[in-house]
Amino acid sequence: IVVDEPSIVAIDNDTNKLIAIGEKARQMHGKTHQNIKTIRPLKDGVIADFNAAEQMIWEMIKMINPKGRLFSPASLKMVVSIPSGSTEVEIRAVRMSSDHAGGRDVYLIYGPMAASLGIGLNVEAPMGNMVVDVGGGTTEIAVIALGGIVCNKSIRIAGDGFTTDIQAYMRHQHNIKIG
Repeated sequence: IVVDEPSIVAIDNDTNKLIAIGEKARQMHGKTHQNIKTIRPLKDGVIADFNAAEQMIWEMIKMINPKGRLFSPASLKMVVSIPSGSTEVEIRAVRMSSDHAGGRDVYLIYGPMAASLGIGLNVEAPMGNMVVDVGGGTTEIAVIALGGIVCNKSIRIAGDGFTTDIQAYMRHQHNIKIG
């Protein structure tokens, strides 16, 4: 794993400049004053704020090799995971944001396939593997065999919804507000 950061950014309201991304921005979420806003550029697995998404991608690219620049970030090839239920418009938006963020070649891969490769499954095998990938905005369920997705379902209920439900439960049952 080269960069493992949550998809959240903190932006200064006055200057519209990026203050933090990833884990640092997540720690600020819900705890900032009015001059700083935290944004989740991806909502329900799709891009909700193009400008913030491009800035986030660019900053994450710069995290790869912060010291000696043997290569330009614009010369990188990108592999971007997308929800398997994405529409053509959503796919085009992800590709455009990645292009604008400096990727020379952008390759898109469906989330369940990326998760399968990430955990070391033999996706080329002639047997089915069911993968359930619970993300922030979508849950992807797929059966993978012979190098492809045999069937899949993408539902828009995931980690963010779970977090909201847990917060509501704690508020109603224990009169505690949690972040």
